Amino acid sequence: MLESSTSLPGVRLAVFAALFSFSAGPIGVVVQKWLVESFSPFLIVALQMTGGALVLWGIRGFAFPRVELPRSAILKGLGLGVLHPGGFMIVYTAASGRLDSVTAVLLLALVPALVAIGGRVALRETLRPIVLLGIVISLSGFVVLVSERELTGANEPMGFALGILGLMLASGSVIAGRALNTGAVLPWFLLAPLQVSGAAVVAWGGVLLTGASIEPKPIMESAGAFLYLALGMTAASYFAYSFALSRLPTPVLGLLSAAGPGIGALAAAIVFPTPVGTTAILGIATILLGAALPPIKNLLVGRKPAPGKEL
Repeated sequence: MLESSTSLPGVRLAVFAALFSFSAGPIGVVVQKWLVESFSPFLIVALQMTGGALVLWGIRGFAFPRVELPRSAILKGLGLGVLHPGGFMIVYTAASGRLDSVTAVLLLALVPALVAIGGRVALRETLRPIVLLGIVISLSGFVVLVSERELTGANEPMGFALGILGLMLASGSVIAGRALNTGAVLPWFLLAPLQVSGAAVVAWGGVLLTGASIEPKPIMESAGAFLYLALGMTAASYFAYSFALSRLPTPVLGLLSAAGPGIGALAAAIVFPTPVGTTAILGIATILLGAALPPIKNLLVGRKPAPGKEL
């Protein structure tokens, strides 16, 4: 049985789950960028979300008790999935095709500030000084990374526009998802499969509307990449994300997401051979430091956080 959300071990488990989720995502962005050269963004997301949804519904049926929910709650979960990962993934996959591989990942470092500020405004959650300091440190790491001209190549303006739109969709979904959890509208183990199912529906709708080509042979040739997107970036990541979302306030959750771009940037530099010098490594380390500040502070003082409070 999972630890209680009010226990320190339960919160630590949520922190590890969030770090896994936010690391799997940026690495998945690298995989999506590689695939978007051969496939429609709609088709990539449709296959990814369909595979992820099947796995998540299987886990839900096997490991968790049946829960009767009103239709309105189910529709809210599906609607959240249309926003994220659906809308976000489609828009951001399209953006990655117009951006340098590392820049596409590093833009995700802007999410923590958007989530923390949005959580404060929309949900009235406390924005603790240690969380705010961590955001500033993480964003400064992003600035250091971008200053590495050898790492960040030429980018199209439309790529940045699509990227920012995607970030707004992602940040809004975190806040909306937290509201659903806080209001006990949906259990976390149901929110994940509903979100991914909603994303699959909107993605397949895009495939039909755009007439995107569906050819089995090229898909099978890229089966490894699609499997990672479905199992790693979607099923495992969203299961872990929904669990963390039910136990951590949005400022902390948003801050932990700052760890992902650093890991994703390294993956991008490897998949798309890119020089990574001392400046880039310093920037990545700074991002990770900012993400780690609240958990480190909590461990040092040995304090047991209350629900909805900082780590």
